[in-house]
Amino acid sequence: MPGYQAPDDITTIATDIMATLLDACAAVPAGGAETALDAHLAHHRGWGGSRPVPALRRALTFWTRLHGVLSLELSGQFTGMDFDPAQLFAAELDNLLASR
Repeated sequence: MPGYQAPDDITTIATDIMATLLDACAAVPAGGAETALDAHLAHHRGWGGSRPVPALRRALTFWTRLHGVLSLELSGQFTGMDFDPAQLFAAELDNLLASR
């Protein structure tokens, strides 16, 4: 929503959660070739502090994919699709943990 500024208590919680996720991703050795997103994040990294760019990409990808699956499930978007959303969540988590 244009112009919206979340309350400080909310942004503090979100910042703390992302810092924890970034630290966890920074502890994993980088692997694979640089991606286009890596190149972009190298120039837009203020939110990631001094952590390496691959850690920023992993944290951002991890957060957005799992947030997306949870949001879709909680809003009922999978209703009537005849599959177990928990299996999708587990598959996404497995895929994210296997990728670097």
